[in-house]
Amino acid sequence: MILRATAFVLANAATVAGAQTKGPTPQPTVYAAPTPIPQPPPTNAGPAVVPPDGLSPLLTQPSPVYPTPRRAGPTYPASPVPAPVDQQKIQSYRNDLTIQRFQLDRQGVSPDNERYREIQRQINQPGGR
Repeated sequence: MILRATAFVLANAATVAGAQTKGPTPQPTVYAAPTPIPQPPPTNAGPAVVPPDGLSPLLTQPSPVYPTPRRAGPTYPASPVPAPVDQQKIQSYRNDLTIQRFQLDRQGVSPDNERYREIQRQINQPGGR
């Protein structure tokens, strides 16, 4: 009989424990932090504190941290002879002078004329050829 009573108590306890776990489970509590109210900026932050060693040179003398590398220049000396482009310009200028002199000849201007002599002098200049 004790055995039956013990079995009954154990069965009843299991039923009560099962009934407690089968009930509705409570929802977990979710905490949401309130949004802080925006604060206006301070009107005067006060004087800036200067470090005892003074300000960094990077702040007082803004410049590149590293010196800019120098561009590599030509390793050869400049040529005293005019370049082909310069020669073309000189030849073009001489051709223009020759055309101007030809036009003055067609107009019947005398070689004693000031403009005619200036054009002739520039055409005959040494180093122009």
